[in-house]
Amino acid sequence: MFGVTILGNNSALPAYDRHPTAQVITLNEQLFLIDCGEGTQMQLAKYKVKRGRINHIFISHLHGDHYFGLIGLLTSMGLLGREQDLHLYGPPQLKDIIELQLNVTATTLPYALHFNALEIEGLILDHPKYSVECFKTQHRIPCFGFIIREKKKPRKINKDAVLSYEIPSVYYE
Repeated sequence: MFGVTILGNNSALPAYDRHPTAQVITLNEQLFLIDCGEGTQMQLAKYKVKRGRINHIFISHLHGDHYFGLIGLLTSMGLLGREQDLHLYGPPQLKDIIELQLNVTATTLPYALHFNALEIEGLILDHPKYSVECFKTQHRIPCFGFIIREKKKPRKINKDAVLSYEIPSVYYE
């Protein structure tokens, strides 16, 4: 199953019943979070998205409406007992921002946070079941978009049935 849950799609100023940018992509059992504006945690709860199933977070750029909810989400995941690794993809400066916030609050995450700096376009995640690519977009500051692709499973062909029906190999190779 492939699905998109729009948690927020508003600009920098929150408005009644509209929230800063965040989307959850569901690909079978895997959840991906793209951007994490303020209020993302409340929207995750509202839509009953299990934050523990989010293992990859992608931040497109460093305007606040795309990442101001991130540090709260990261620390909440720790408070809720997360132990599995979390992979974060975003502008290189985001790593410094997160480290500063964790350091000044004397917070240690109980899980490994793997930061992946986005600097060039291309493949950023290659998994047997899916891949993720990033591409540059035009914006006032460096910004990336993301393409999530499900990899097709190889066909399972019953060789005996194919031969018994004399199906030419051009139809299944």
